[in-house]
Amino acid sequence: MKKIVCMLLVAAVILTGASAVEPPSIDAKGALLMELETQTVLFEQNADEKLYPASITKLMTALVVLEKANPEDIVTVKKEGLDGLPEMGSSVFLVPGEQMPLMDLLKYLLVSSGNDAANALAIHIGGTLSDFVEMMNSKAQSLGCTNTHFANAHGLHDENHYTTARDLSLIAQAAIENKTIAEIVAMPQVKVAATNKHKAQTFTTTNHLISKIKDGNYYYPDAIGIKTGFTTPAGYCLTAAAVKGELTYLSVVLGAAKREDGKIGSFTESIKLLDYAEKNFSVQLVVQSSDPIAEVPVKLSSERDAVVAVPEGSISALLPNDFDRTKLVIDYDVVKSIDAPVTKGQALGNATFSYEGKEYGKLALVAAEDIGRSQVLYVVSRITGFFGSTAFKIIVGVLLAVIVLSGAALVTMRVTNQRRRRRRGGRGKYRR
Repeated sequence: MKKIVCMLLVAAVILTGASAVEPPSIDAKGALLMELETQTVLFEQNADEKLYPASITKLMTALVVLEKANPEDIVTVKKEGLDGLPEMGSSVFLVPGEQMPLMDLLKYLLVSSGNDAANALAIHIGGTLSDFVEMMNSKAQSLGCTNTHFANAHGLHDENHYTTARDLSLIAQAAIENKTIAEIVAMPQVKVAATNKHKAQTFTTTNHLISKIKDGNYYYPDAIGIKTGFTTPAGYCLTAAAVKGELTYLSVVLGAAKREDGKIGSFTESIKLLDYAEKNFSVQLVVQSSDPIAEVPVKLSSERDAVVAVPEGSISALLPNDFDRTKLVIDYDVVKSIDAPVTKGQALGNATFSYEGKEYGKLALVAAEDIGRSQVLYVVSRITGFFGSTAFKIIVGVLLAVIVLSGAALVTMRVTNQRRRRRRGGRGKYRR
């Protein structure tokens, strides 16, 4: 492998630590920031530490419900779904026997974070709360979550109910990719129809990033959702998403606190992360097929004595705006030489692209142009090659053997003739 440094770059999978841009200081137990289109992780802090998700749990509840239910269902609230819920906030809105369209219950669940809605939906889908929780854990595993375990559908505190910032990023991605959930979590307010127990109601989102209705201090113009959470053991939690151009940034903040000035840490820290992403990163054309990487000697051509090896195709990547391209390291491996004719695009080798000790990708290297063959050089090469070939050596060996054998035969014939002459000469003397 040969190594060079040049002004090229390839797509990064993880950019944490690969930029001179100073990452934000996040006051939370765990956090993660990523861009969804490129699957690029831009920041992480204790991303694999098991923490309590509080009501962010309801994203998984909604995913399982929409996977199993008929959206046209009417849900009947069961008493066992309300038993044991604390009589505070949205947990006491529903009453036993109340009937509500499933889609209205989902809006209440995700916008106003109704714990009673979570249990009503769980019983409707799973039959029992415990059976529904099994579905949640199964779904988490199917999404690739490795440090997550749910104990209920609403997120109220349970020592055996935990996840991580990294696992929550997988759950939140799945939620955003679900069109129904994505539409609901982006709603500042929702209105649900009258039921057999209540008049029509309007619920306001708990996510202040997408609404100024309750508190305009945290409003973030690019935000599109997605879910808040809070319990005393969990602290303030938030999964947030924002769209900038064609990019979608997702942040996860777990275990934040309320600051001395009264600011809620889940919102302030999420804003820090989203600002960091939007202000410091962009998609750049980092490698293109015209970039020269190496030269390969060419034989049998009078046009060129070497062909340029270039990357096969072009790559764009999400990278820091101040990325120093002069520090890119390219390790390449190409053939020692190649015989003409050479065809543009012909495979010549491979290259690995690294920056500050991190490998960012590999690309095939191909010929940048066609190079014709010289017929004269080709014929000379064939002749020269023939004289050095095994076949030529065999022919020479056979000829030498024939010459040697012929010589030996001649010598034998001479000796035999001489002996005959001597015998004839001796017989003549005796006659006389």
